[in-house]
Amino acid sequence: MLRIVVIACGILLGLLIAAILIASKQSHVLVGLRHMLADPWGIVTLLDLGVGLLFIATWMALVESSLRRASLWIIALFLLGNVVTLAYLLCRTCRVRHWSELFLPSRSNDRR
Repeated sequence: MLRIVVIACGILLGLLIAAILIASKQSHVLVGLRHMLADPWGIVTLLDLGVGLLFIATWMALVESSLRRASLWIIALFLLGNVVTLAYLLCRTCRVRHWSELFLPSRSNDRR
């Protein structure tokens, strides 16, 4: 089952990176951001992204055993977006042995 997660995340990560590269060749990210901010649905889309990233950041903070590692992942998440979410899922999948460990904190979480 974990292999399916790796395959799905890998495919989605590849698609997202390809889309980013194609869009980058068309125009600069700040030009796209300016267009999004001019449209009410663009603002809603950015708000939706922000809420999702905040949720993922909270999850990362809860499941990651190292506060330093969690902080680095969260900083990367807010700088690079869901590319980091997919990369984190790939890395975490490689570190766990059971499906439940992928989304839940380990029982030996000694961070506190």
